[in-house]
Amino acid sequence: MELDEALEPLRRVLLERGIGDCPETAAAAVEAARAALAGGVDSPHLWELGVLPERDVPEARRLLGELEQELRCELRLPTGFAARDRALARYCAQDLLDGRIDPMAAAGRLGYELRSADDPDSPLLPFRDWLWVAEEQQERGGGPSAELVAELHGLAARLLAQR
Repeated sequence: MELDEALEPLRRVLLERGIGDCPETAAAAVEAARAALAGGVDSPHLWELGVLPERDVPEARRLLGELEQELRCELRLPTGFAARDRALARYCAQDLLDGRIDPMAAAGRLGYELRSADDPDSPLLPFRDWLWVAEEQQERGGGPSAELVAELHGLAARLLAQR
């Protein structure tokens, strides 16, 4: 496993940390540290985080901050809110395509949470439009149709194809 690949889960946790520090983030941080260690990354703070009980949220927050500083060059985290949101949108789109997140939840996150409200040309705007149609279908019963979910997958694939 290459260093960049081994650091990917940690990169994602650090990006998510900018949105909120919740207990799930602490568990994800411990898991990401273990994945990085298994991938050959070596760091004292990484070892500390990798053996941390998942419920120790304050210590996980502290160690994530230390790791962000220690591995700054290797992590290559995007700077600025817009760049962070674009990176998180790509993760969310990949999670959708891999079946790790519900289509409605993915569309909500992409269309509302990660889309900059002041950007009318955002590539995430179609996800908001998709969600409106899906919510209408859900109100009529049954949730989004297979065709509509396939359309969402197409939007996610196009988002991932953009650079």
